[in-house]
Parts: sequence; C-alpha cells; structure tokens
Amino acid sequence: MSIPPQSVVQAAYQRWLSAARTLLAKQWELLGAQCLAGFDVVQAALDTQPNPGPTVDVRDLERRAAERASKGLAPPREIYQMPYRAQIDWARFPEWARPSDPEMFEGGHEG
Repeated sequence: MSIPPQSVVQAAYQRWLSAARTLLAKQWELLGAQCLAGFDVVQAALDTQPNPGPTVDVRDLERRAAERASKGLAPPREIYQMPYRAQIDWARFPEWARPSDPEMFEGGHEG
C-alpha cells in the first residue's frame, strides 16, 4: 500500500475545507434571510391598523334611506349599524322604519 504524496492530501483537504465553508456560509445566509423575513412579518403585524372599511357619507345614506322608507321599502341595512345609527335623524323616518330604541346599544358590543 502506497501513501499518497503530501500535495495530493493537502489539495483534497483544501477542496473539502472550501466545500464546508461554502456550505456553512449558505446555511448562514439562509438563516439570516429567514430571520429578516420573520422580522418583516412581525413588523407588518404590529403596524397593521384595523381596516375601517369603505367610508360612507352619512348624509347620503340617510337621504337614500328616507327615500326608500317614503316609498314603503326597507331602508338600507347600514343605517341600523354602528356608527351610522347614532348619526341619523330618526324623526325623518316613519315609525316602522325606526329602531326600537337607538340609544339601547350605545357603547355596547354589536355583533
């Protein structure tokens, strides 16, 4: 059995060392990318504000609801929901179209 020359062993060692360095460097890059992505997700979650939904012009909603009620049709559903219910002049509506007690739900949870 012959022993390979020292230069061949060193060359093989250098190749394996280079491969190990490359492998560890790529794993470190992957770990860093995952951490940055996690930070971005957490930051986005912390920065998120509740979606207020589409803005509705209350006066326009009230006008359309009054027109429908004057024709005997039910007003749009949104008129009975918070926060619009508190902003509506219910005196413009017939008794049957008014909520039973608009103040009943003030400050409470409406699901």
